Amino acid sequence: MIAKAREQRAEIKADLQEALTEESKQKNELVRRKSSLFRWFYKRRITELETELPLTQAEISRLISWEGNTKIAITFESSDTSQRAYAAMVRAFDILKSSVKKWDITADKATDQFAERTLATRSVNRHPVTFDFSSTDLIQFTGRAMRFENVNGDDILLYPGVAVIPRADGAFALIDLRELQVSSEYRRFHEEEGVPSDSRIDGHTWAKTNKNGSPDRRFKDNYQIPICIYGNITFHPQTGVTEEYMVSNADAAQAFAEAVKCYQTSLTESEALVQCLTYRRYGVSGGGGSNPLVSTKIP
Repeated sequence: MIAKAREQRAEIKADLQEALTEESKQKNELVRRKSSLFRWFYKRRITELETELPLTQAEISRLISWEGNTKIAITFESSDTSQRAYAAMVRAFDILKSSVKKWDITADKATDQFAERTLATRSVNRHPVTFDFSSTDLIQFTGRAMRFENVNGDDILLYPGVAVIPRADGAFALIDLRELQVSSEYRRFHEEEGVPSDSRIDGHTWAKTNKNGSPDRRFKDNYQIPICIYGNITFHPQTGVTEEYMVSNADAAQAFAEAVKCYQTSLTESEALVQCLTYRRYGVSGGGGSNPLVSTKIP
């Protein structure tokens, strides 16, 4: 459904841009010929332009109207319990998005602890991202969605009762929020890029270390590294791509995941309704875990 709406919207935008370009050309030509000293020789062309311009402008109005209708409208009715749970989820997200550092985890691999002389068991590739309240021109909703920036594709958007999640084929799907598992766990992270002010330090390690945690003194420039406690948030849709994030405020991550679970529990089968408007012109219609050590980056 979303893929069809997006495809149609792109087609309408292209038509609208073409019509706006044509309108500009007609206006400029009409003004130029009317102000010419030889305007009497252009009388026939002026008449043609005065006839064509209103038709072009009418087409623009129609395209703008169609563009407004090529959206997925979300209407949501909920009980008082669900409304309170959703409000709590929004408050938890408001705290989460204020974390000093937020990263999208785009790749990971197991470390070779002996060869790399590290205590870390997992190495990750992370990219700074933003979380915020946002909206999209594709989905109509009276409020604002909770947005998780996604480095590799479309952002994750959470609405009352529904979520927009990227799919493996590069598109994205609108799913019932109850079908989305949101989990969080504390992670100990070897931080070499500066410790965020809202994170906790849980000891130190060395760039090159022995099995017992002592520094490997064979390396002349060995240096100490703080171990930070971060929060990992993972989105597990029943169908689609698993997305993982890491935030510096670990408690905020835990609180948000718990708030999502409480909200999901409060929902009933009749509370989430997704409607797709009919597109006439273009013929589309539709109705807290383990604590493994990790290092900073994949080399």
